[in-house]
Amino acid sequence: MNKEERHQLIINKLRLLDKVDYESLSNELSVSSDTIRRDINELAEAGMIRKIKGGAQPRALIPVSYEERAHYGNAGKRIVAQKAAALIKDGQVVVFDGGTTPFLIAGNLPRNIQLTVITHSFPIASLILDYPNVELIFAGGRASKKSKITTGFDVLHKYNNIHADISILGIHSLHHEAGVTDPVYEEVAVKARISAMSDQLIVVPTAEKLHAVSNYTICRPEAIHTLVTDLQPDDPVLQPYQQLGIQLR
Repeated sequence: MNKEERHQLIINKLRLLDKVDYESLSNELSVSSDTIRRDINELAEAGMIRKIKGGAQPRALIPVSYEERAHYGNAGKRIVAQKAAALIKDGQVVVFDGGTTPFLIAGNLPRNIQLTVITHSFPIASLILDYPNVELIFAGGRASKKSKITTGFDVLHKYNNIHADISILGIHSLHHEAGVTDPVYEEVAVKARISAMSDQLIVVPTAEKLHAVSNYTICRPEAIHTLVTDLQPDDPVLQPYQQLGIQLR
C-alpha cells in the first residue's frame, strides 16, 4: 500500500470513528509507527485531520465565510431547520446565533408566530423584520463582513443582560468529549455567551460536523439540551450524545 492509499484509509476511518491511534493503524497496515506518524503529520498539516497525542481525530472541513456556507450542505440544513423550527413556541424569547442554519430555522417559523427574537446576525434580523408578531432585538457591535454578524464587547454586553428561553447555536464542530468548538477565534466569546444565556441550548449541526474538533472551545457537551441533526434520532452516530442525556431530534 502506497502513501496515498494509506492517507485515504486514515481519512475513511475517521469518517466512522472519533479517533485513530498510531499502534492500531501500524498493525492494520503492516507499517512502522514512524510511517503512520509521518502520514498523520502530513494530513494534519494539510488541514484534513486533527493531530492529537498518540493519533488523530476528525476535523470538520466546513468553509467559514457566509457566502461559502450558504452553498454548502443545503439538503441537510433544510432538514435541521424544519426540525428545529418546530421546537420554538409562541411567547418565547429566542436567541439566534449567526450562520446559515440558524437563518434557515428563522425562515421556517410560522408567519403568525409571536416571539421575541434576539440576534447579532444581519441576515436573520433582516428576515425577522417581516414577521408581524415578532419583536426584534438586535445586538449591535463591530460588523464582520465575512460572517455577516456583529462581534466584540458591545455584543457581549447586550447578551450579558439577557436571559432567554432558547438559544439556537450554529456550530462548526461537535464532539461528545470535546464539546462544541470553532476555528474562528473572534466569534468564540459571543458563541460561548449564547450557549450559557438560556434555559435550553439547541445545537444544530449537520452530520459532517459531528465527531469533529476545532481549535477553540465554546461549551462542554453537558451544556447542550437538544441536538438537532439531519440524521434519525436512533442513528448509531448519535448514541454517544444520547448517553450524555442530550435530547435528540
